[in-house]
Amino acid sequence: MDIAKRVLIDFGYLNLGKLKLHLAITEVVVTTWVAMLVVALVSFLLTRRLKVKDPSYPQLFAETLVVAMARQIHGFARTPVQPFFSLIATMWIFVGASNLIGMVPPFSTPTGDISAVAGLSTITLFSIFYYGVKFQGLSYFKRYFEPFILLFPLNVIGEFGRILSLTFRLFGNMLGWDLIIGILVLLTGLLVPVPMMLFNVLGDVIQAYLFGILTLAYIVAGLEVEEVSRKLSGLKEDWYEL
Repeated sequence: MDIAKRVLIDFGYLNLGKLKLHLAITEVVVTTWVAMLVVALVSFLLTRRLKVKDPSYPQLFAETLVVAMARQIHGFARTPVQPFFSLIATMWIFVGASNLIGMVPPFSTPTGDISAVAGLSTITLFSIFYYGVKFQGLSYFKRYFEPFILLFPLNVIGEFGRILSLTFRLFGNMLGWDLIIGILVLLTGLLVPVPMMLFNVLGDVIQAYLFGILTLAYIVAGLEVEEVSRKLSGLKEDWYEL
């Protein structure tokens, strides 16, 4: 499908010097808004009646999900969870919702569009800098001049290369996954719709998990884990070990 067919509302072009921006609302934008609305609504329904005693099944599900994500982050980063939990958990939930919403007609998968994935990867890029400066100050940027200053351009290119890799990994995987599912459905017809749907759900969840865990990996890779743990040693985090 070409770009023109996906434009729902066209606001024209904005000229900023030599830069020309096309202002439009596309199907991807609308589908992304719907995914955010679904996540917000489900979150509200799961947490609107929280109780310490005799929790409801929705509350137990929400708590189990939160604890599972916290354990994954702690097990991977080997640091306190609190600084990274909001970002990584949001990545997992939002990317998962964006992947899965493509199964609901007439929506398409937002993460199957390169611009949407590039936006998520840009968040990852700025998160790397944010956490680096937060825990190591401006000295964090010394890593781009190591082992000697002449490698600065290569280190910068390598940093952006990782982000491009993250972008094309999710985009390519989702695009290829949709094609595989489509081909399997064409080959099997309506004989095995439920297994195909479960197979699709599994793949979408795995792709969301990989995007979040790679984001965490890129953030932690630039940090001194021992230093982060020392600075956060005052945090008492035993809630996800229960």
